[in-house]
Amino acid sequence: MQTQESNHDNLMAFFDAMDEVFFSVDMVNMQVLQISQACEKLYGYKPADFIAANGLWFNLVHPEDNDIVVNEQKKLEQGEQASSQFRIIHKDGTTRWVEKKTIPILNPSGSLIRAEGIIRDITSVKAEKETLRLSEELYRQIVETAQEGIWTIDENEKTNFVNIKIAEILGYSAEEMMGKELYDFMDEEGKAYAIACMERRRNGAKENLNIRYVKKNGEDVWTNISANPIFDKTGRYKGALAMVTDITQSKQDQEALQKSEANLRAIFDNTDIAYVLFDDELNIVSFNAQAQKYSEERRNKTLKTGQAMKGYFPAERMAFMEEMLDKVVRNGSAEYELSYPKNDGTVEWYHIQWFVIKNSEQNPCGFVVANKNITAHKIAGLERERITADLIQQNKDLEQFTYIISHNLRAPVANIIGLSYLVDEKDGTLTEMREVLEKAAQSAKDIDTVIQDLNHILQTRKVVNEQKETVHFNNLVNDIKVNMQHIIADENVYFECAFDEASAIFSIRSFMYSIFYNIISNSIKYRRAGIVPLIHIESHQHKDKIRLTFKDNGKGIDLDKNAASLFGLYKRFDTTMEGKGMGLFMVKTQVEALGGNVKVKSKLTEGTEIILEFPFTKPGD
Repeated sequence: MQTQESNHDNLMAFFDAMDEVFFSVDMVNMQVLQISQACEKLYGYKPADFIAANGLWFNLVHPEDNDIVVNEQKKLEQGEQASSQFRIIHKDGTTRWVEKKTIPILNPSGSLIRAEGIIRDITSVKAEKETLRLSEELYRQIVETAQEGIWTIDENEKTNFVNIKIAEILGYSAEEMMGKELYDFMDEEGKAYAIACMERRRNGAKENLNIRYVKKNGEDVWTNISANPIFDKTGRYKGALAMVTDITQSKQDQEALQKSEANLRAIFDNTDIAYVLFDDELNIVSFNAQAQKYSEERRNKTLKTGQAMKGYFPAERMAFMEEMLDKVVRNGSAEYELSYPKNDGTVEWYHIQWFVIKNSEQNPCGFVVANKNITAHKIAGLERERITADLIQQNKDLEQFTYIISHNLRAPVANIIGLSYLVDEKDGTLTEMREVLEKAAQSAKDIDTVIQDLNHILQTRKVVNEQKETVHFNNLVNDIKVNMQHIIADENVYFECAFDEASAIFSIRSFMYSIFYNIISNSIKYRRAGIVPLIHIESHQHKDKIRLTFKDNGKGIDLDKNAASLFGLYKRFDTTMEGKGMGLFMVKTQVEALGGNVKVKSKLTEGTEIILEFPFTKPGD
């Protein structure tokens, strides 16, 4: 049979095996009589520490919770059981929450002599509750301060929860909305639409919809709702939750924007300027009717949204486009002109302008190209330039002709007048009279020569009506070789021709022949003695120009001295050779009549280089 002492030991062994702390305290001397081993885990102190240190038990109570322990003491003194929650200070300095349940033991006179009970660690439970409380508080705060209305209804479409925002949207208080049906806030049209929506909700559909409600004051309010059904654990429909956003202003703005866009689109499509919008990856975003017309007529392509620029422009043009777009990004815009030949032989001109589109961070996010037909303006400008050039040239011609008349005609006229005086004043012999008449005849011939030259120049200045044709440079050189074969053979003139890159020009053959003939004959005429004459002729096409270069190894010209009068009529720089000084004058005159220009590079004893540039044209231009 077990003794009372062994029963006590067995009971303490049971208590020591538990996480809860069991204790017995002498309430008269405030001394711990007995405490289970779990106290070390909870407090950090061993049972012997509590038994030996009188008051340690009470000193470990958190100072802010001492009043809880005092109130507990009062209950125990009245013979009542006490249950409380408070904080303790662990030996390591950390704070822990505990729950304490205490039974008072009174003596026969009713005085408290001992207290026994159990203490357990509720720190984690307390933390979970606090987390839950904070979470619920945060949830409530989010719900009530949300910029979206939150609205829940039960399975009968009656309101069972609304937040402040949805009440504000509809102009009611939250209390006024509670218990009302969803349909109480709609007109008949809206109700019919909502009934169909709610039927889908009962079947589990989640939807995002635009719904029109009627406010308390009778005004319509447009909302966007994100609606979700609510089911219980058994899958039974219990109602629905909706997140509601007031989109009335947005709806009005959208309608205004659509109207504005329609107006802009009407303007956009009816302007005479073609527009195409590209995104930052150079894909087509939008275009107007004029752009589509231009693309179909000029490029034989149909514009499509999403089409890449690389699919629109030919590969050989993409290098130019990339260079141009880099310039647009740097400068904000870029512009240039294009011309297209038409089947009727005329040319159309277009002004192209590119703009960069930037976002709020000022980074490029797209490009706009504007294309306008400027043919009429261009033709008018070219005509003005032509008229101005003609007037300037005519003025120069008048000055030149005035000079010729005053110098080249005055001398022979003066001779004739002087000779006529001799005839009147002197009875000469037949021989003398014949001599006078011969000199008068020579002067008349000189006058006729000048007049013929002037007439030839005027003919060149007139509007060129001669038919254009494809003129091959090799054929011109060969024809000139035939016409000058004797002097070419006598002087052993050597030709080098390189016409592989641009071997022909669409122009007036007689003018081109005259230009070639004058340059080549000058190179032969002003050759250097003792050196085989070499004439090198080559052609190149550079963008919209054809460039012809004539080089010889002849005497050369002192340009420092003669540059100003190089192309003057009757200007000669080498009097050792016969000539009238019309060769370079006629070359310049005919080149400019064909729309080209001429430059000369030369040094004495180092030969001469003549460079001609003509606009590149094709049959029909």
